[in-house]
Amino acid sequence: MLPPGTLIGKYVVRRKIAEGGMAEVYLCSSRGPEGFEKEVAIKRIKSFLAGDQSFVEMFIAEARLASRLNHANLVQIFDFDKHEDTYYLAMEFVRGHSLWDVRRRSKELMVPMPPTLVAHVGAEVAKGLWHAHRLSDKGKPVNLVHRDVTPHNVLLSFDGVVKLTDFGVAKHSASSTAAGVLKGKLAYMSPEQSRGEPLDARTDLFALGIVLWEMLTGGRLFNGDSDVAVLRAVQSSAIAPPSRLNPDVPEALSAVVMKALERDASLRYQNAQEMERALAGFILTHARSVDDTDLAGYLRTLYAEELAQEAAREGTRSGPPEPLPAEAPAPPREPTRPMRVGEIDPGGASVAVPQGPSASPDEDMRAATVPSPPRVIADLPASALAPAPRAPGPRPASPIPPPTQDFPAVRRPPRHVVIVRRALLAAALLAAGLGAAAVTVAVSRQRARPAGLPPAAPVATAAPDAPPPAPAVVAAPPPSPATEPAAEAVRPETEETSFGTLVVRVRPYASVTIDGKRRKDAQGAATFKLPPGVHRLRLEHPRGSRELPVTIQAGKETLVEQSFLGR
Repeated sequence: MLPPGTLIGKYVVRRKIAEGGMAEVYLCSSRGPEGFEKEVAIKRIKSFLAGDQSFVEMFIAEARLASRLNHANLVQIFDFDKHEDTYYLAMEFVRGHSLWDVRRRSKELMVPMPPTLVAHVGAEVAKGLWHAHRLSDKGKPVNLVHRDVTPHNVLLSFDGVVKLTDFGVAKHSASSTAAGVLKGKLAYMSPEQSRGEPLDARTDLFALGIVLWEMLTGGRLFNGDSDVAVLRAVQSSAIAPPSRLNPDVPEALSAVVMKALERDASLRYQNAQEMERALAGFILTHARSVDDTDLAGYLRTLYAEELAQEAAREGTRSGPPEPLPAEAPAPPREPTRPMRVGEIDPGGASVAVPQGPSASPDEDMRAATVPSPPRVIADLPASALAPAPRAPGPRPASPIPPPTQDFPAVRRPPRHVVIVRRALLAAALLAAGLGAAAVTVAVSRQRARPAGLPPAAPVATAAPDAPPPAPAVVAAPPPSPATEPAAEAVRPETEETSFGTLVVRVRPYASVTIDGKRRKDAQGAATFKLPPGVHRLRLEHPRGSRELPVTIQAGKETLVEQSFLGR
């Protein structure tokens, strides 16, 4: 990450905007005489990829193609150069958010984008695609295909402008893709693209149809537990009309989207202009006023707090901007260490474990494989993980010597492991013909303190998680093999037996809150592991909400169904 004030060519870094697997994007400024200043977005290849010749060639091809595109609905390219050991693009800075962020924000606030406004956004994207698809070189068509039309690459400015960006995987007639290589995001591929077949402009229209379908329904069209499942869904899963999942979507708009989602390319719109005119025709007949296509007003509703903070920052500025230093040191960071498996994060109620690379269908196939941050696996309130309050007064001396003494640290195994070990040892001793007394003595020795540790100080009460005391030794003759009872199996207490499962089925989707805590959104069905007892469940949808108590039993499944499709 480059600190503010770093020079990239003639541009000065102000802050970091975004980061992907291949490149970083920074907000920079270009300054000139008499106080001239222009904001630009710098897309810079990551250093470890600068030596990959194939990737550098793809990045250069993006610069060549995008620099020739000049349209109001496409992000403009201003400059391309090499700085130190890597290349960068200077692009138009769009002050706003991606469609992906807008959709997520609209779900959080329960303010879905109206269908007419969705059609307006789709029509603007189609205009940009129509211009890119008609790009020519000396009168010869280039046959450019974007191949990555996703909500991440559709930018919405606070001024109400829609722009398509990122031609990093764009393909033209003079280029080719190796057999079996897929470029783009799996969940937004056309069937022919997922099969690795030759592509034309109609594959971008299928991707745009996916984007519109998801904006209208609030859910995901193609999803799966693995990449293979997502590709299978792209090729063969049934596609429900948006009007069936969301009654607020007019049939006319639903028909436009379904035509764009035809798996047979010959049945789709044959070019982006046809799709743009179909969407514009719907807007013309269904918009009641210009407010129905006021994208800037809708974004002001979603990001009112952000815009207010930005206005406050702008209001505090006075006079010409101060010159930025050529190089500013990075802010000091507190020393950190990686979390160990099972360790509780003191900054929040979470238990962290290492997590492998994400396999989300939204993941860019070109992204480098990097370790992901820890994920939360224990979903408990902060009070459950917080230490018990300490009584006032001086802290008692610890019965265990400080770690400066020369003996290994001992960590008690989990309770269920101790129980299983005792059961196996008892069964082995009984099978060998030993009596109950021998079994008791052997089990007691399992809890013997390691050599070198002083005896523990006596305590008034046992810890809640301490193992049960050893049974008393009773003198009894050893039973004969004929009358000897079989060792009783001890089943450890696991998550399946100590927790219950709540299954929530909703149509088309809803935000789930359990005991006052916001959980993941449910689309179709979602499952939650909960401790036994009565919990408060709340389902929220733009059309309404429902709150009810649910009783969870250990090791059992509780089903809750709710539909928000009724008018």
